[in-house]
Amino acid sequence: MDQFYLKNAALYQTYVDKLDPTKPPSHFMNLPPQPTKETADNSNPNMTISVRIRPMLEDDIASGFPCAVYPRPHNPTAKQQTIDLHDLYNHPRRPRPILKSSTHKLQNVFDASASTAKVYDEVVRDLVMSAADGKLGTLFAYGQTSSGKTFTVTELQKLAVADLLNRHAELHVTVVELAGNLAFDLLNQRERIAVREDASGTTQLVGAIEHQVTDKDQGIELLEKAMSFRRAAPTLKNPASSRSHCICRIKATQPGSSTQGFLYMVDLAGSEIARDVTEHGPELMRETRENNVSLSVLKDCIRQRALAATSKKKVHVPIRGSTLTKILKHVFDPEGGQECKTVVIACLNPSLADVASSKNTLRYAELLGKID
Repeated sequence: MDQFYLKNAALYQTYVDKLDPTKPPSHFMNLPPQPTKETADNSNPNMTISVRIRPMLEDDIASGFPCAVYPRPHNPTAKQQTIDLHDLYNHPRRPRPILKSSTHKLQNVFDASASTAKVYDEVVRDLVMSAADGKLGTLFAYGQTSSGKTFTVTELQKLAVADLLNRHAELHVTVVELAGNLAFDLLNQRERIAVREDASGTTQLVGAIEHQVTDKDQGIELLEKAMSFRRAAPTLKNPASSRSHCICRIKATQPGSSTQGFLYMVDLAGSEIARDVTEHGPELMRETRENNVSLSVLKDCIRQRALAATSKKKVHVPIRGSTLTKILKHVFDPEGGQECKTVVIACLNPSLADVASSKNTLRYAELLGKID
């Protein structure tokens, strides 16, 4: 497929250049219907869905692949922002390939020029302040390998720690890696830990160490130490791809208060497709399959939890379907009694070579923000 894109890169760019980015494209497009008011308002009030598009890197440009992800100009009055995704399709009854595009709508779109500080200020700071006030917040970064997930989450973690310390909160940090269904403490030499439910039904990280953070520099040092122990393996897209989920749990307690707030910042394993991991051995292939299953279970838990919040009937949330969702049980448990606000950041690699993965990422993100 890569050779097909490279061979027709000039034709593709000609098609894209003819489009008016301020209007829904029509000439070469197969677009889904625009959402009605009923479907556009069918969103989860406790879920914020954002997209971050990383810049085209020098290697992307040098390889000859054009850009496939085009955010439309920001509309400050709209509830959702729009991204157009352009692919090239070899139609059997056409003499040359045609453009096949899709339109995706999400609450926030951060283009390649947006800084991590901007992402933090617009969609993450309120989540962090909620944890500072004794509540529960969760951030998920999702996308294929080499889309900027780990960079984004790591930088957001540093900003969150600084913000919480400025609020004079007492902080304790735990960083756990999930490789397949196994859990490891990244702040204790990657020691194996157990994930178990106690007698009250609360999930415990047995063997994981909580580290108190008293200043920003110490917090950054701890986070960087954790990342140095995280498992990585080469894929076709990334020579050092994170082959695991990474959960950073920050416990915040205000002076003079016994109420504890929790902030979970989760860097999810890359949503790989089969051709990207063909060089993996049996163990890594197994972990990749388990990672992909846990991503599917996570989606189901988020959607079922949103449905439970509005349904009069009892809704089953498949929390025990993966180790990832077991650890985050209290985020999804409809009987837990604690409201959780969640931010999802879908990270995109804009290259045409990765357009299929980008489309899957956007579809996943759109589904998470809707209540059936």
